[in-house]
Parts: sequence; C-alpha cells; structure tokens
Amino acid sequence: MSTSGSVQSQISSARDLAQSGDLSAAITLLEKVLRDHPELFQARLLLGKYLFEDQAYAKAVEHVRISESHDPLSQDFGQIQQHMQNRSFGAAEQVARQMLSKVPGHPRAVFTIAHVAGLKNYPEGQVAALKHGLDVSPANLTLRNLLVGALDQVGDYQGAIDAAHTLVRTSETFETLWVLVNILLRHAQHTDLLAICDRAEKLSGGDPQKLSEIEVVRGQTLRVLGQREDSITAYRKGLALNRNNAGAWWALADMKTFDFDGGDRTEIERLLNVPELPSAMKSVAAFALAKASEAKGDWDASMALYHQANRLSTGKQFDPALLKREIDARSQAFDAGALKRQARRPETGPTPIFILGLPRSGSTLIEQILASHSQIEGTIEQPTFPSIARKANVRCALDFKGDLMRNARDLSEDALFELGQAYIEEGALYRSEGAAYFTDKLPFNYRHIGLIHKVLPHAVIIDARRNPMDCGFSLYRQHFPAGVDFSYDLRHIGAFYNSYLSQMDHWNDALPGRVLTLQHEVLVRNPEETIRALLEHVGVAFEDNCLRFHQTERAVRTASSEQVRQPINAKGVGTWRKVETHLEPLRDSLGPATLKRFEDSLSL
Repeated sequence: MSTSGSVQSQISSARDLAQSGDLSAAITLLEKVLRDHPELFQARLLLGKYLFEDQAYAKAVEHVRISESHDPLSQDFGQIQQHMQNRSFGAAEQVARQMLSKVPGHPRAVFTIAHVAGLKNYPEGQVAALKHGLDVSPANLTLRNLLVGALDQVGDYQGAIDAAHTLVRTSETFETLWVLVNILLRHAQHTDLLAICDRAEKLSGGDPQKLSEIEVVRGQTLRVLGQREDSITAYRKGLALNRNNAGAWWALADMKTFDFDGGDRTEIERLLNVPELPSAMKSVAAFALAKASEAKGDWDASMALYHQANRLSTGKQFDPALLKREIDARSQAFDAGALKRQARRPETGPTPIFILGLPRSGSTLIEQILASHSQIEGTIEQPTFPSIARKANVRCALDFKGDLMRNARDLSEDALFELGQAYIEEGALYRSEGAAYFTDKLPFNYRHIGLIHKVLPHAVIIDARRNPMDCGFSLYRQHFPAGVDFSYDLRHIGAFYNSYLSQMDHWNDALPGRVLTLQHEVLVRNPEETIRALLEHVGVAFEDNCLRFHQTERAVRTASSEQVRQPINAKGVGTWRKVETHLEPLRDSLGPATLKRFEDSLSL
C-alpha cells in the first residue's frame, strides 16, 4: 500500500534518529505514525526492531504479532503454503524470494527459505537466511527459535547457546526456557542448568507433565555432577508428578547401581498395560523393568523383557547391506595414498585424544582414567567431529562439485588445516581447564579415523574394544534415545560389530601403529600395566591418580557414570554366559571368524 510523502518523510526521519543513536525519539515518531496508519507493515517491523534494540522486548514481540495481521503479502504466503503441501519446495522458495524483493527481510519469506534449506540438509543456508530475517525483525520468536537449531547443526555450539539465551531474553516463557534447557543439556553446560530449571518451573503454570520433565532434567544434571542421592530424589519427584513418565524410570535404571523395590516394579508393570501410552514409551518402560528384573537374578524373565523392549522400539531403521556399501566406499576413499596428505601440525593449542569404538565397550572407563591425569581434560561425547566431516563434504561440493567420498584425496593441506582448526575452535565450548590434552569419546568417530588423521595429524586415537558377546549383550540391554538403530535386534548387532571390525582393520592396515587398540578385558585383568601403556601412547608420564580414577571428581555424562566412580572390576566380563541360550542370533550373526578372533577374551 502506498503512503503519503509526509508519512514516508516521518519514517525516514525515524531511521535517521535511530542511526544517530536516539532510539527513544525514533520509537516515539514511529508509534505516532502507526497510530494514524496501523496498516503500515514495514513501519511496524521497523518499530519492532528499534524496540528490540532499546531492550523493550515485550513491546517488540507484540508488534511482531500485530504486524502479521497487516501483512501485504498474505496471498503470496498462501501460495507458499500450497506449494509446501504439494511438496513443491523449489516453487515455494521462488515465491519467497519474490516476496523478499518486495519487502526485504519479510519474516514469512525468510521462514520459508530457512525451512527449505533445512529440508535440503543445508544448515548454512538456514543460518544465512535467519540472520538476514532477524536483522529486520529481531523480536520474531519463530525465527529466533529456528536459529538455535540451525547454529547447532552447523557446529556453532556456542552461537546456538547464545541464540537460546537471546530467545529467552526476548520473551521468557516456559517454551523458550525449555529450548535453552535442552541446548544446555545437549552440550553438557551444567553450571546454570539447575537455576534455569527453577525459572522454567515458575512459568510452567503448575502443569504436572511439564514439572515432571523438569525434574528429569534436574535428575540428569545432578547425576552427571555426581550427586547421586539428589538425582534419585529428583527422578522420584518427577514420577510423583507424572506416573506415566517412563523416561524417569529408565533414568533410574540407567544408573546401573540403583535398586528397585517391589512397589517400583509393580508401577512399571502398570505402565506396560496403559492402552494410551505410545509403544515407544512402553519400550522405555520395558527396558527399565528388565533392569529391575536383573537385580533379582531371574535372567530368563529379564531377557523376556529385553526382547519385549526391543520389539516395542518402533521406527528404528537399519540396513546391513547399506552399511557395508558405506564402509567399502569409505575404505576406498581413504586408502593409503589418500591418507598421505595431511594438514600441517599446529604450532600451539591442545592435543585431542579420540576414544572411539562401539558404545558399551569401556570407553567411559578409559576416559575417566585419562581425565585423572594432570595434563588431560575429560570432555564429553562431542558432536564436533561429525560436524567437521559434514564441513569437509560441503568443501568438496564447492571446490570439486563432488563429495568427501570422491574427493578426500583432493583437499589441500591448507583446507585440511582449516578443518582441523575448526574442530579445535568449535570444541572449545567443552574445555575449561586449559590442559595440554583433552578427550573426545564419541564412539562412532571410528568411521572418521581417516579424516581425523588428515586434519589433526597430532591427534591421539584409541580404539576401545570389548569382546563381541559382552558388547552385543550390553548394547541389547541399553535404551538409546537416538543414533544406535542397530541395537534393537541381536542379528543387527552382530552385523554391525563385524562392520566395525572391518572398518578398523582397514584403518590399521592403511595407518599401521596410528591407533591404539585397548581391549577392555585386558585392562580389567592387568590395569596398571595397561594404563602405563595407554599413557605412553598418549605421550604423558605415568601418574598414580590414573590408577585411582574412581576418586576423581568430574562430571560424567554417559550411561557408565556410576560404574566409573567405583574401583576397576570384572563384573561385566562374561555376563553374556548367563543368558547364552538367548543370544544365539547374536552368535550366529557374528560368525565363527569373529568369535575366533576373540577366543581369549571370551574364555575369561
């Protein structure tokens, strides 16, 4: 809609006032314009921007809301919605870009472009679009919320946390605080998490389900910090608020050292018979009940429950043939020739220690031992290196119009160095001690050993390995929220274990001596000798504290957090024999060749 020259002159004057630093006068002038002309969409966006910059966040958010009812391009957005319903994403994006040519920074157009970029798995495009949109409409809560996830996906973890804080500062509600809680929890930023939970509780409206979830987060945080009894109390409170919170029961079971009483077991059994409870939640409850059954020593009953829990876990997709093709492609891409070109070694900065392998293989124990050394800081299962692998793939697409599997050998030393430095910088969020070394124990980084070798030539790599029957049994007994889809079927576990061995065999052939394989059973049987060899591989002197690792006070975030706070023991070695008849599918899937490789550890 056109406006008179006088109105346009006033809007221009408001811009001039804001640019000169007089936000108050600019806001007053725009408010006057909009009282007379409430339909002026861009003027209202501008007012919202100045109110945000003046920290009048509530008013800024309100003007964003009002502006939507005066959107001159509502019909265009209706076209976008139709295209999206028809899955014509390119057409939707084209309309959105036409909208931006009419109204720069139009929030709905920006949302569309960011959404389509997300569908294309192009988070860099999401970030660029959202930042442009937030320059125009910084109080738009939808765009701010999306920015948190997009920054997280591109590996800007500190940026994602900062964006979540800004979201809360713009509008503090239970929903925005919950975004902040989840991003802090994901990145193990526990310092302020309990206080933020307190703020979320005050804004929950007394909703029992919301309060129950807050208590579960409190319990997780307290558990990581080693406050076991307070953690249990929080979980119990969460269950008192919501009897159907299966996640709270699993959190207690996942402590490994928690003892369920008869009343607990009865309550979990009740959950399995709640008709409206989704099967995924019943799966979690069955995992918890199976753990409770273990404590009674009734292994047949426990296995029946584990079978039930794994069957109930829906939506898990695993294709052994697809995995084999992936390993073959990676081994071909990162052959001995491709692995010769590396980044130059950095002159300063910390040295990463990658502890990798399969989950449930003893990696947390290795990390706790290393983190007990004065020169080594223990971090978490960082998401950082998979983000670097994705960046390398994008770099190959831009530079060679290919991908990492086709162009790994073509990346220059400078490009490799930049990727390695990006890993160090993006992971700085998890380091606070300034130590010479730090651990990164994301298990599935074993897939990326070739790229780790190329971009971080100084990195230390440790393969945490456990005999396949104990490892497979432990995987089958563990509920994983995401990312371990193969663990819900014993045959799939065997196939995945074999694929892991195949990948590691390739790395050891192509990079002899580069990776230290640390067999869990050997560590348990000869701890001091093995720990001395481990520290020698890292390149640090032996320290007695590493033998007394269970006395080290630090946050431990994984399922083994309680176990590594106890002296080393062989309780988990050979557990599979107690249920040997139930594990025939695992044994058959592993096959005689794999079982023969682990004869010594299987006979312990």
